[in-house]
Amino acid sequence: MALNESDFRSYITAFNRSNFDGFSCYYSPNVEFRGRAGQCTGREEVVRFYRNVRARVRETITIHAVVVGEHAIVADLETELYGLVDWPDLKTGPLKRGETRRSQNFIWYDIADDHFIRIRSAHYRYLATDEVAPDTIARPDIGMTADRFAAYIDAFNRDDYASFGDFYQDDVVLTIAGKRELRGRQAILDFYRAVKSQTKRTIEINNVVTAGNQLAAELQSEFVALQDLPDFAAGPMKKGGRIFINTVVLYELNDGKFSRIRSAELQKIHRA
Repeated sequence: MALNESDFRSYITAFNRSNFDGFSCYYSPNVEFRGRAGQCTGREEVVRFYRNVRARVRETITIHAVVVGEHAIVADLETELYGLVDWPDLKTGPLKRGETRRSQNFIWYDIADDHFIRIRSAHYRYLATDEVAPDTIARPDIGMTADRFAAYIDAFNRDDYASFGDFYQDDVVLTIAGKRELRGRQAILDFYRAVKSQTKRTIEINNVVTAGNQLAAELQSEFVALQDLPDFAAGPMKKGGRIFINTVVLYELNDGKFSRIRSAELQKIHRA
């Protein structure tokens, strides 16, 4: 029987309780873990990593959204770290004893034989101390098949604004890397016209998970600079230079069209 949302919530509950046996039983023996605070391979190594973390911080995860597919689960998770000791060399930034840090991340769990075989974290944003991050309300919807999503990406790559713009609700909201927010179909189309006037952007679909009114996609974007771009949002570029950005994107749908889109970065590569 495939892992479902109830299984995932049980996994997070065990994680929050530091029940190492309880949460590690969801890992395959050779699970690959790629987090912002560390990378490791194998169930035993991942457990050792978390035992070291839990000796220094109290970590609590809150689920804001879950998209469950046959071969993957994608989640919008809030992580709260509370420093039990000073940790000056924490990879995500120094943490002092008594300090609290909150962040929102999109996590992609690849699944085989009812176990997580690969876990990757894409940072979305940091949260203010008293900020409340909204949950995504899962509900039945017309939804979107992987083939229809591929048609959207194809239209985007062909600069067919009329076709890919038709996938958006009038009041759609796009949040890029947790930082820049665009409201409304026209604002989004204007933004992409500006980007495409400076770069040739091509998107490839690595994976798609759909469930009701939610769709999660792992995308690979290539930007080729058409001119020198010292102030380009993804980083300075010389004419002809390339940037490759691997992202996790969460889409919410209303009547089969996108009403909310949020992207988080997995990896960025610059090439001359």
